[in-house]
Amino acid sequence: MGVVIRRLKSGDETRAGEVAATFKAAQFPLPRASRFLANPANYLIVAEMAGELAGFVLAYRLQPLDREAPQLFVYEIGVTSQHRHGGIGTSLMGYVRELVAEESLMEAFVLADQRNDAAVRLYHGTGGHVEGTGSVLFVYPGHVA
Repeated sequence: MGVVIRRLKSGDETRAGEVAATFKAAQFPLPRASRFLANPANYLIVAEMAGELAGFVLAYRLQPLDREAPQLFVYEIGVTSQHRHGGIGTSLMGYVRELVAEESLMEAFVLADQRNDAAVRLYHGTGGHVEGTGSVLFVYPGHVA
C-alpha cells in the first residue's frame, strides 16, 4: 500500500493530537486542535502508510503587504524513524508544491540550518533553491503562561 498525503481539517483533531505526541512528545488537547484546524491559514499535512502516521508538515499561509498572492511558510517537517529514507519527505514536499499551484500562492519557503544535511538534501532534491546569503534568524522570546 502506498503513502497517502492529506491536509488535516476539522474532524481530524485526534490525528492532530497523534502528530503532536509522535513528533513533539507534546499534548494537543482537542479544543486547541479544533481551533487550530478551523483556521484556514494553518496547514497540518500528514503522510500515512496503511493508516499509520509516517510524517507531517506544519505550515502557515502568510499574506505579505507588498504582494498580491500569499506565501506558504513551511515551519516544520518530520518523518518517523521507521519511514525515513523511504520517500515520505519527498512526497510531503511534493504535496506542498501542489498546494502552491492549486491555491495560487506566490511560493512556499522553508528555513533550514545549513548544517542539517538531511534537510538541505530534501529541499534541494525537491526543487528548492537557496535565495540570498547571510541571513540570520533573530528570535524574540515571549512569556507563555
